[in-house]
Amino acid sequence: MEIRTANDADLSEIQNLLLANGLLVEDVSKALIEGFLVAQDASGSVIGSIGLEQLGSSVLLRSLAVASQVRGTRIARELVQRLEDKVRSYGQLDVWLLTTTAEHFFERAGYERVTRNDVPSEVQQCRQFAVLCPSTATCMRKRLRSIHS
Repeated sequence: MEIRTANDADLSEIQNLLLANGLLVEDVSKALIEGFLVAQDASGSVIGSIGLEQLGSSVLLRSLAVASQVRGTRIARELVQRLEDKVRSYGQLDVWLLTTTAEHFFERAGYERVTRNDVPSEVQQCRQFAVLCPSTATCMRKRLRSIHS
């Protein structure tokens, strides 16, 4: 397995993976692809994805999905770790997310529940937050440690 930055050619495989996992694809487009990482198997097929959306000075974690045949192999944890490393390289330390199905996974990864009112306005105003995710979605944050600490 290899984890790499996604490119435009990966878009349809990412969308298919998200759909297979019951996740939204409405705004996953070429405009967002530069914030995505993909895990690919030895044959080059996308078996995992995760994205970040830069929203002013905030970062929204999006679209973590792993193919059903490779669940339980730590691919999701590796994708989250690599995304967090990317966020740190941008000099940011807070990662926000919304989830309807993976709250326990993210709690084990160090994320904590927060209220929607705790979220910065630039995140509250994004399409994912304001329109696409239901109000019942769990809102979470992880405060990362600096590379230098």
